[in-house]
Amino acid sequence: MIQVGTIWTYVFAPDFKNNFTGKWIYEAGADFFREISPRLDELAAGGLIQMAKFANKNPHWDPCPYIKNSVLCVYTREPKDEKTRLVIQERLNLWTDTYKTEEQTAMEWQPGGKLYEDYISHWRNKRGTL
Repeated sequence: MIQVGTIWTYVFAPDFKNNFTGKWIYEAGADFFREISPRLDELAAGGLIQMAKFANKNPHWDPCPYIKNSVLCVYTREPKDEKTRLVIQERLNLWTDTYKTEEQTAMEWQPGGKLYEDYISHWRNKRGTL
């Protein structure tokens, strides 16, 4: 099932449960990810992936306009689940070496973390204050 939100587009398996350890991360343009979203939906419907999401990069709503590309996150229940990465490679011809645990992502979005500091720096420079 595909759900288009303001910032993210989500793809869920029918038996989706939010108990992930991390995700494989792919970078490309949001238009490319929109084009392959029906194929992601087929993978989810067939139980080959549980959940994926990609950044819409809508300039009116993008909280991170300083990041040029969109990201596609394909979630895993097992850390660095190779089966999931191989499915994406075989079915969508995409490859990545980038895997992040949910804990890594949470740390990066806390004060002092790279994602948090980049975000704060951008908006502080753009607006003069937060």
